[in-house]
This record gives sequence, structure tokens and C-alpha cells, in this order.
Amino acid sequence: MRNVMLIGLAAAGIGLTTPANAAQYVFGVPTAGQVTSGVITTSDTTFVSNGFNAQTITGITGTYNGSSITSLIAGLFGSNNIYYTSGPSFVDGSGLGFGTAAGNSVNLFYQSSASSYRINTLNPFGSTFVSASSSQVAAAAVPEPATWAMMLVGFAGIGLAARRRSRRTVQFA
Repeated sequence: MRNVMLIGLAAAGIGLTTPANAAQYVFGVPTAGQVTSGVITTSDTTFVSNGFNAQTITGITGTYNGSSITSLIAGLFGSNNIYYTSGPSFVDGSGLGFGTAAGNSVNLFYQSSASSYRINTLNPFGSTFVSASSSQVAAAAVPEPATWAMMLVGFAGIGLAARRRSRRTVQFA
């Protein structure tokens, strides 16, 4: 009976070992007087957009000009919130739209003709350029749920084995 329980726990653990459904990327775009930096979370599904591998941006955290980034805004100045995993930039000409705690609505996008990023803001309206070479995007580690599931199943197995062993008694003839 106990072996059946252990096999059932192992099967449940294997069933929980699915890959993470998100990727995270650290970004930074310094400009004169303002810095945009943070972490972008994307879907794990890769597709081709404008000839480059891309993923849909599903979340963002960070700061813009000293204010916390609070939300994604799709459609701001035409933003499509697509992250490029390959290509000359991490966002395209439609860009990334987000809101801040200070009430700014910001669109960060790439202009291939000028090889630079442009930041447009509302509240108040403004526009700033930064050279493409000054932005950096690096993959950040994402904890895999499968790793945690397998670790928990392993601990449960060790606990069951220890419990089973402690119940055995030594009998002398």
C-alpha cells in the first residue's frame, strides 16, 4: 500500500513539472534627466514579428524618472507591447506603453532610421531621444515551478521513507 502511495506521489510530482509560463528581462534606458529601468515579464510563447523572434509583454515593474511603473498601457501612441528576443532592439517602432505612480503615461519605442529609442509622455506631453547603444537588456532568472514541485515531492518521499524506517522495530529471537 505504501509503495502505491509513493508511486502516486511521484506521478503527481511529474505531472506538476511543467515549464514556467513567463520569461523576465531586465532593461535600462538612461536619458538626460530621466532613467527608465525595470523588469519586463513576457509570455513564454515566441512568434515572428517583422522578421524577428518576439514575445508578448504581460507585465512590467521598475521606475521612470524616479516614479514607480504601475501598469502596462496597450495602444498608447500605438504601442503593441511586444518584446523582441532577437533583432536590433528590445521593442519595435510601436513600442511599450506603461503608466507610472506620478500619473505619467509613457511610450518607449525604437526608431530604426535613427538607431535610437524615443520616449513620448503624456501628463505633460514630452519627447526624449536616447541612442540605442545606451540601452541594455539582460535575461533575468525565473524560478521554475517544476523545480519547486520536484523538490517538494523529494522532501515528501524522504519524510515517508524516514517515517517508514522509524516504525520498524528490532526483535531479538
